[in-house]
Amino acid sequence: MATKEPEKKLVQPDVSLFGEADPLVGNVVDGRWEIETFLGEGSLSGVYRARDKASDREVRVLKRIHPHLLANIKNMKRFEQKCRTLFTIKGDNVACYKDVVITQDGGTFFLVMDEIKFESLEDLLSKSGHISVERAVSIFKQVCQALEQGEAAGFQHRDMKPSNIIIVDNAKFLDEVKVIDFGVAKLLAEESEYSKSAQYITHTREVFGSPPYLSPEQCTGKRLDHRTDIYALGCVMYEAVTGKPPFVGKNVLETAYKHMNEPPKPIEIEDADPTFLSRLQTITFKCLEKEPDFRYQSVSELKHDLDLLLICPQEEWETTANALRKGTSTTRRRRGMMPVSSEFMLFGVLTAILIGVPIFWVTTSFNPAEQKFPAFNNEKLWVVQKKDKVSEVEGFGPRQEAAKDALELVKEEQGEDSEEYANALSSLVELYANSSHWKEAEERTRQLIKVTEKTKGPWPAAQSWRILGYVCFMQDEYDPAVEACAKAVTLMENDPLQQKTMVQPLRVLGDIYTQRGELEKGVATYEKLFGIVDITKETDPPSYADTCSKLADMYRRQEKFADSERYYRLGLEWWRSHGKVESPYAAKSLYGLALVLIAQGKYEEARDTLKEAIPIIKTTVGDKSGLMGAVKKQYVSVLWRLSPFEAIKAQMGDSEASSSSSSSSSY
Repeated sequence: MATKEPEKKLVQPDVSLFGEADPLVGNVVDGRWEIETFLGEGSLSGVYRARDKASDREVRVLKRIHPHLLANIKNMKRFEQKCRTLFTIKGDNVACYKDVVITQDGGTFFLVMDEIKFESLEDLLSKSGHISVERAVSIFKQVCQALEQGEAAGFQHRDMKPSNIIIVDNAKFLDEVKVIDFGVAKLLAEESEYSKSAQYITHTREVFGSPPYLSPEQCTGKRLDHRTDIYALGCVMYEAVTGKPPFVGKNVLETAYKHMNEPPKPIEIEDADPTFLSRLQTITFKCLEKEPDFRYQSVSELKHDLDLLLICPQEEWETTANALRKGTSTTRRRRGMMPVSSEFMLFGVLTAILIGVPIFWVTTSFNPAEQKFPAFNNEKLWVVQKKDKVSEVEGFGPRQEAAKDALELVKEEQGEDSEEYANALSSLVELYANSSHWKEAEERTRQLIKVTEKTKGPWPAAQSWRILGYVCFMQDEYDPAVEACAKAVTLMENDPLQQKTMVQPLRVLGDIYTQRGELEKGVATYEKLFGIVDITKETDPPSYADTCSKLADMYRRQEKFADSERYYRLGLEWWRSHGKVESPYAAKSLYGLALVLIAQGKYEEARDTLKEAIPIIKTTVGDKSGLMGAVKKQYVSVLWRLSPFEAIKAQMGDSEASSSSSSSSSY
């Protein structure tokens, strides 16, 4: 470790919230951080503005964990290591941590962040009293995204409250929301010597949760999971639109009692749209269920309902809102709250035998698998299966020789570090890439990247990385493809003029993550791609529809079926409204949507969707394709649940013509 500079005074000390001179202001901490200003104080930390002497005096924010909280940490080194794992939390809606700083004496512990100009939700509510339903929906959808981003890295927030939700001062008309202090309270709780669950209130209530936002399980010292954050978010949502939390007592214990025993009062807001208000109350009360099993079981379920709240017709709300589904307590299921008599069990066994035997006979005798369909892997529904191989194109040989000769001539006259050489080299890159000569294209692209590091090239560096990623992908060289495409995306993100060309590298990354089963990365990639194609969907409808379905399928594989259904329907609606051309895209999207509907028990909708898919598959993919076999198998399986007689007919092949004709009539 490098020798630390001695601490020294820089400016006059600032004044803390308690009217005392803050001793850190005006000092250099850890030989690197010049503490300029005291910004504020919360239950976890004091916050300072500092300049980094090691990085050209860039401005950073240092959050100093309160010393009395660190006093209970059993192993400071392990706590530091766990804090560093918080760096893996990434996302547009999370204020990310950059570094951990510990002074030489170990008495001061800082988390380093980028400086953000913001107003917290707490500050906003202190000025306005409450916010509109519409604004609340926009804010809390983004909070849900932040919680999902935290969960993707394996973290719960564990201290959700208005002061930890900030609105960035970005000069836009729409709120840009970030969540701060992600995971710190949880780590302090885990590493404290008072980490027994019963200590949530009696010892360090300011650390392990703020009383107005404590879940019932926190109050009673039970095991916590992500549904604790959902409850706390419900408290914040209630406060945001009414101006006060749902449960407030005269002291901590009385507040805890209300969390555990009292229902929230109805939400009443003057001048609010009654439909929107009713839906918001339904969502909020679902979050505030006393028993975790009756709340939303995932943040994505909550976000799904918030997405619907302001836009969907009442009929759609009543049939698709997760908040209207009745939860079933897993605790009661485990304890067997519904005793079954032996006579009933015997009746059930005999019924299963009587029904199961003919089903087994029919399905094994007439299963579509017997028709020798190729195997079909649902996990590779959207993976690129066929790639162009090297094929000669007209005039390729002479064009290649001419391009090589031109390159050699420029090399002799101008040298390899010249702009002219880069231009000549780019001609070879384009020829090889456009002619599917992937290996040669890769070699020349790598050469071009090295040359343009020294001199001006024919196009931005990001485009060379894009080409390299694509040609590696076409050779199934996935590691270098990921590296190159990620580099291209990073460069393009900083240049608005190139953002449209991000589509190709994002597609490549999405395909590779799909094949590897890296679902979180796949979702993040396709969400970024969706943000681009959503803007250009009128001029490029196929890209929009394709991205919707690929994102939907990543959600399906994560078992986030409500999100998956929503994006599959978005893509199919766009396909229908822009020509409804029969294509493999439509066939695969209908099949993917059917899988999601089946997973949610929506068998009638799944049956109709599969019937619509069959004739499209027949004309675009093939009557004997693996996709056709997979669709027929699911179709028969659904019919068994709805009409066993129709299932038998379908298995025997009698209903194929009728299902195809009924589907064709809808075109």
